[in-house]
Amino acid sequence: MLRSTADASDSSAGSMEDCGDDHPRFKKERATPTSRRLACDICRERKVRCDRGVLKCGRCARLGYDCNYQGRKRHRAAQADMPRQLSELQTRLASTTTTPTACPLPPHVGLSWPVLTPPERQGDHGRLMQRFQSQVTPPMDRGFEGLDMLANLTEDIPEFWGVIDSVLTPDALSTALAGDSIQLPTPFDGGYPPAASGSSVSPAFESSLFPSTHEQEESVPPSDLASLHHKYFGTFYPVFPILNPSRFRREWTHGPVSPQVRALSYAVALIGSTVAPEYAHLQSPCYRNARKYIELCERDDDETRITSLNTFQALLFVLRYELTRKHFVRAWMTLSRAMTLAQILKLRLVDHGCPEIGCVWDVRDPTSLEEIRRSFWSLYIFESYGCVRTGRPFTLENDELCVSLPSPGELNEAFRPSPMPFLSDPTKLAGVSYLTSYAAVIIMVKVARLCLEHVSILSCSASDSGFWDRHYRLVKTINDYTAIFQRYLTAKAVREDVLAFALHLNLCATHINLHEAAIRKVEEQDLPKLVAAESRKSSTAAAFKILGAIRMNWPVQRSERDHFTLQATFIGWPISMGLISLSRSLASGDTTPIGIVDSLRLLRAALDQVEEPDGYWHQASDAAVTSLAQWDEQQRESCSGE
Repeated sequence: MLRSTADASDSSAGSMEDCGDDHPRFKKERATPTSRRLACDICRERKVRCDRGVLKCGRCARLGYDCNYQGRKRHRAAQADMPRQLSELQTRLASTTTTPTACPLPPHVGLSWPVLTPPERQGDHGRLMQRFQSQVTPPMDRGFEGLDMLANLTEDIPEFWGVIDSVLTPDALSTALAGDSIQLPTPFDGGYPPAASGSSVSPAFESSLFPSTHEQEESVPPSDLASLHHKYFGTFYPVFPILNPSRFRREWTHGPVSPQVRALSYAVALIGSTVAPEYAHLQSPCYRNARKYIELCERDDDETRITSLNTFQALLFVLRYELTRKHFVRAWMTLSRAMTLAQILKLRLVDHGCPEIGCVWDVRDPTSLEEIRRSFWSLYIFESYGCVRTGRPFTLENDELCVSLPSPGELNEAFRPSPMPFLSDPTKLAGVSYLTSYAAVIIMVKVARLCLEHVSILSCSASDSGFWDRHYRLVKTINDYTAIFQRYLTAKAVREDVLAFALHLNLCATHINLHEAAIRKVEEQDLPKLVAAESRKSSTAAAFKILGAIRMNWPVQRSERDHFTLQATFIGWPISMGLISLSRSLASGDTTPIGIVDSLRLLRAALDQVEEPDGYWHQASDAAVTSLAQWDEQQRESCSGE
């Protein structure tokens, strides 16, 4: 069209020449025959009329375009080189069409979540859109598109196709340009192979959204995992004897990929790492892997995974670890999960023929049934410890528990359980021929709970008329239960059995808690001090018993088997109660100050052995430490005055 316009201009000029030489326009065109120019590059590409104005044509000036007249030479050069460029383009088309492309996927009507473009591909598509907007113009009049447009396009092929997916070949681009609008590829077009088995979601796409559990699993060498299992069974098992070693090793050998087995495996290794300094660096990987597999069991559609004995025990092992850490909130949340699972399965009725338990666990095997009992009683102990720290009421009521106490014997194929009474039957408890230290700890926890409930009533109601009746009844109850496990309160048992050590300390702390409440009640009611004399004496005596047991088992050198390492924060409460009792004696002048001060310093050092300096029990005994600091200040002032 531009060339025909120029020819028409020439013919008109010729006719004007015949008319005469004095015509002004004729004179101007004859004077400068080479000044005529083609349309500007913009108007020529748009196929619109151009007034060929100097610097900028009228249309470009009006629309604000960058007007120039430099394209004619480039245009002619491109046309001259057209055969070579067409040959290169055909070569590229032949090479790209032979590349296998992914088949389009069926519509994803089965997806229940919004489909998102993977981040690494989303950037490519964003850049692709920008390139399309900058290089492809809106269709104006495609009937006039010529080879010059194709020549211009081939100059950008090397850098342009480098950012486009393999499915967007030049053939695909030509098909897109033939329509009314440009169709960009969707996230599913070409990046992912077709789904198998008729699924509408490809496995590759599913793995991008939900990576494999093995990819997320933190690496723990199998040899180290086996060593940590051995550490638990060889060192920690007497403190936490809830797992059948034979069953665990058998299931770990035959079903290691099961999430509930892997959760229990990492949880057992986690406890083993707490008593092995050389494996301390594996605590974090074992902890995260154990929690991850527990959560996988919770999310699984198969409810037998979360309700399995392995998952329940894995929760208990993780809880045992978290209770010894500084941050207690996570432990309380894990405790709530274990408590909820126990309530759903009605584990408190395990020896009452509860059908819920028989449906999911094997209660016909005596060894498995004993595992369930011991696991439940460990939950009972952990809940009691958690309620002591939080001050919340107990959920597992003593009188509603139809679970026999742990039976003597090791958990293996040869295990034969002994008949054991319920915790709520003190008459039968007194007639038991042999009681394990684990069962004795459970009885002690019941006594401590009764005492804590008694003290909580006093703190909630100032006018507690039944306080003294409950007090003397509890004194008798404690004495009766103490007679049942007296064999574990000897010096030999406290020195050799770590559970007997914890039993002795916590029983003394229960005495202190009971008698310190009586002392406060006497002060509140303004009763004669003689009424509280017996309680003062009993509280101080219990504190010195705690001190004696600690001095007897004080580790010369910390090891994986010393009592402080194995019990950790679970003896923090009795140590803090001993500090409270002796600091009160120091303030009231009941005993010799020098002996009290030395005892307070030893108890404070013992507390440093079981938790961090800013731990919970350190904060609970701050008043005792303050009393000790005040006494030291008074002694320095008296010495300086002399």
